[in-house]
Amino acid sequence: MATIYCMNCGTELDSGARFCSVCGSPTLLGAGLAEADGKAQVSCPSCGTLNDSDTVRCVACGAPLRKAAKTTLDTLPATHYPRYEEPAAGTEEARSHTLVIGAVAGALLMLALVGGLFVTGVLGGRHSEPKVTSPAVEQGEPTEVEDVATEELTPAGTEIRDSLEAYSWEELAIIGKEMSRCSSRDAALDIAKDYNLVDSAGNMTLATKDATLAGIGVAKMRLVDVYHDDLANGEGKAGLTFMATNIPIWHRMNATDDITGGWESCEMRAWLNSELFMTLDEDLRASIVPVGKLTNNVGHTTEASSVTTTIDMLWLPSMVELSGPSDWVWPSDPDNSNGYNSVVAAEGSQYALFQMQNVQQLVSNGALTLSGDDGVVAWWGRSASCSGTSRYRGVSEQGDPAEIWDATTELGVCFGFCL
Repeated sequence: MATIYCMNCGTELDSGARFCSVCGSPTLLGAGLAEADGKAQVSCPSCGTLNDSDTVRCVACGAPLRKAAKTTLDTLPATHYPRYEEPAAGTEEARSHTLVIGAVAGALLMLALVGGLFVTGVLGGRHSEPKVTSPAVEQGEPTEVEDVATEELTPAGTEIRDSLEAYSWEELAIIGKEMSRCSSRDAALDIAKDYNLVDSAGNMTLATKDATLAGIGVAKMRLVDVYHDDLANGEGKAGLTFMATNIPIWHRMNATDDITGGWESCEMRAWLNSELFMTLDEDLRASIVPVGKLTNNVGHTTEASSVTTTIDMLWLPSMVELSGPSDWVWPSDPDNSNGYNSVVAAEGSQYALFQMQNVQQLVSNGALTLSGDDGVVAWWGRSASCSGTSRYRGVSEQGDPAEIWDATTELGVCFGFCL
């Protein structure tokens, strides 16, 4: 038999119920569905918030939602829930209806009273201790209650685990959602500490979590920063930013040695956000949030205004995200060095992990030395070489974050994503 829910107290009821067996309210909503502006909605099983039926996660708490039927109350079949029509006033049917409601309400009240007597031990000869909810439990803090099994929870509602690897991607996405609601990076970092995603001082660690790429291999993802990347919807920061720390696959930036259109127009970007994205496990794909990435999307330029935003699920890091802003004298065109440096600096800001590891421009750093199946490899970034016309920048085998290669060169793919 189908299940419906009381619109007043949320109790699960049989589909034929006309009144809630707990609070006595009429049952007008079925299976968590409601109608708002003619559109089906589904209630969150975690917090009860109503969401549009095509929403994957609750807009309030980030919990996964049950799939709602794409229908509204007006189009539901009669067997789904009984439509109630008020009888005309003064008729025999109205008087009978009033008596029935009163009788049902009275019976429910009597059942509640008798049930309460059994629970408290007045009837039945048994007595159970009352359940006490302390302020610590209300706030998600651990509490000690004798003979009661409790989980250590924080406001995001996810059990605290010992390490990054111990969480599921779905759990990490819920934590990331909670961090996104913060008003500052410091507040988000406190949540990361609570969940053991950073150390007690708030520093990024070298812990990794596996992301399976179907038919390719496993990418070991590490947390490179929190509350850093801008959400694509303009509503703040993504809570968690991850990047691969090994090279499971290789790809070229473009089919030709041409950087016109930069990252926005390159083959690599299209491939990452389509083919490679679809190799990820479904739970991870559902957890990744789109973010806005700042990049030189012109190519050869000295104008910082050439840096614009693209919306990406998977992306490569820019040069400044790896090693901070540059202050070079560009040997190929020294007179325009200031312009080139301004373009590089506009492509974002350095991630906390690489800042902690003292990664700098034009200096090789072992922290950026990554390995594939056959040993240490060079890998691509997304920054076009703004002083030329055919090359993109990447990281050498020795960890130099400012190397350049022709766009048709196949290098390692060190992709990133946000939760």
